[in-house]
Amino acid sequence: MSEVLYIQFLFGHCNGVRLIMNKNSYLRLCAQYVTAISALLAVLFNSESAVACEAPSAVCAWRERIVGIKTPNMIASGILMKDGQIVTNRHVVEDHQSILVKNFEGRVEKAEVIPHGTPVDLAIVTSAFNQNEPDSAELGTNTQSQTLYVVAFDQGRNSARVYKQSNFALYPELEEHPKARIHSNSKALPGNSGGAVVNEHGMLVGVLASGDHRISEIIPATNIDKVLGSMGALHKEAFSEIGGFIRRCADALHASVSILKDPPNPIISKIERNCLKSQNKQLLDQAGQTFGRWWMFDISEKFLRASEKLDPRSPNTLMSLAVTYHLSRKPKHAIDILKRYLDLDPSNQQALRLSIQNAGIVRDRAFADKALDLMERHNPSALPLANSYIENAFSD
Repeated sequence: MSEVLYIQFLFGHCNGVRLIMNKNSYLRLCAQYVTAISALLAVLFNSESAVACEAPSAVCAWRERIVGIKTPNMIASGILMKDGQIVTNRHVVEDHQSILVKNFEGRVEKAEVIPHGTPVDLAIVTSAFNQNEPDSAELGTNTQSQTLYVVAFDQGRNSARVYKQSNFALYPELEEHPKARIHSNSKALPGNSGGAVVNEHGMLVGVLASGDHRISEIIPATNIDKVLGSMGALHKEAFSEIGGFIRRCADALHASVSILKDPPNPIISKIERNCLKSQNKQLLDQAGQTFGRWWMFDISEKFLRASEKLDPRSPNTLMSLAVTYHLSRKPKHAIDILKRYLDLDPSNQQALRLSIQNAGIVRDRAFADKALDLMERHNPSALPLANSYIENAFSD
């Protein structure tokens, strides 16, 4: 597997659209930056285009609760709940004390960030907007639905929209892993972070956090009440400190995208210093993927294992670990991870190809047969080449 494949496979988390440039890139890209930001702001706050909703009416109704969010660093989404309270992601607000929000009717207001003490990727901001409190039946706390819809602010069309529904979802054991997430193949785009994820009956299942173009990660809705119950000035200092780690980590990762090899020590130090302390799962994943892309596999493993500890059933994290072990020539470790991955997502073509490769390397016939069987069911066109590889791998 090439480094290009590693980059292609690992980089796709939709954490909102980050607007700022790294200081070292600013002078070189200043003109393009100003032009791009102006265009984004014009789209976000001036256009009035909309998208028709073909989902069930209970799902479509959630569009009226969706707001567009602009911070000094990014644009994202949020959910209007009651008394002007808006739920979005912790990684969206970072350490900012206020943000701008735009409601369904096109009004733009300043919203204040309220500190809280619950260590999940959620934040509450208060605005002048008002909305009735969702009925308790609308909070899908007990649902295990496989059909989920992302309802979020479409930054390109400047309006809330409902995206294509999922056909599978993995629900976490929150008692054992309270920071774990729901994983679903519901469609989402950059700028959708903080949007609502609802089932076919219009129940709020969670808040979109990130995704990799195949599997989205969702903060369970049960965490919203925990966050609301822990709000207060008592948490202001710690909340701001963690927000600073999130912002500096995200800035460093943003600056690292254009660095293909030999990263400078200040960037390495900034990522290591801030991303672990951010307590944010997708930032840990992205840091691990970044070090993997630089072939710094020991550091990559450290970050990915930290993310796995928060959410052991995360397909995105497990796949990143499998790729890291494959590239660092640790096929037995890769197989251990791939076995867990295929139990969650057996149709993933990349996982099946990696499984075939590593089974051949260590001559694990049982695992090779399992991977071939899954490939026959889910990707039969690739089976002849896979069979040929395994036959060669096991021939003496």
